Amino acid sequence: MIKALLIDDEERATDSLRIMIEKFIPEIASVTTCNDARLAASIIHEAVPDLVFLDIRMPHLSGFDLLNKIPDKKFKVIFTTAFNEYAIKAIRFSAFDYILKPIDVEELIKVVKRFIREKSDFDQQQEQLRNIMYNLQEADQTGLRLALPVKGGVHFVMPHEIIHCEALSNYTKIHTTSNQQFIISKNLGEYEDLLTPYHFIRTHKSHLVNKHFISYLDHNGYIVLKDNTVIEVSRRRKDEVMSKLK
Repeated sequence: MIKALLIDDEERATDSLRIMIEKFIPEIASVTTCNDARLAASIIHEAVPDLVFLDIRMPHLSGFDLLNKIPDKKFKVIFTTAFNEYAIKAIRFSAFDYILKPIDVEELIKVVKRFIREKSDFDQQQEQLRNIMYNLQEADQTGLRLALPVKGGVHFVMPHEIIHCEALSNYTKIHTTSNQQFIISKNLGEYEDLLTPYHFIRTHKSHLVNKHFISYLDHNGYIVLKDNTVIEVSRRRKDEVMSKLK
């Protein structure tokens, strides 16, 4: 039985989300709501939720402030926000789930299914939260740090330390300059969206490449990296790749 807690200063928002959960997500058997962030810590202690839907912007305490007040977070956090703001980028770079308001039912179902599918590592989540705070303090978005949660821990890399990303079904293998490889349970499209502003090029449905590690394009139309790795370029992406390499 999954127990959920909805924290938002707007009662209308928690009512709407509660109705969606009760109607579309039978796996969640218990829903508690809180509309005052100052009371949330005690409610978390009493309700012992498995899953907390947490608004970012609230009076008195932000969602981040609230989490910092709770030392032992034995629950999974899904952030909710009405603002497609800089904080969202910090959250995404830290591998946290979030939902934009007004909440879309399909997005809600997707994040809950991911929660059910992936066993939560709460120590790892604490590291990811610290990474959000680190990223929020970065005035320059080029300084954002990417969290890579893997079995047994979470690793942090800067975008410029990633050589290329490779699709493995619904997973992504990330190759780094430290000769480490990480397999992450997010698809390549997620990393394409995050890393394209950092000079990454999608060369193929299975490959996302850091432009700075490309050595040349060979006579067969393949990209050759500085470490001699050969990366396929799909026919439909060839013109776009050539344009970005100029």
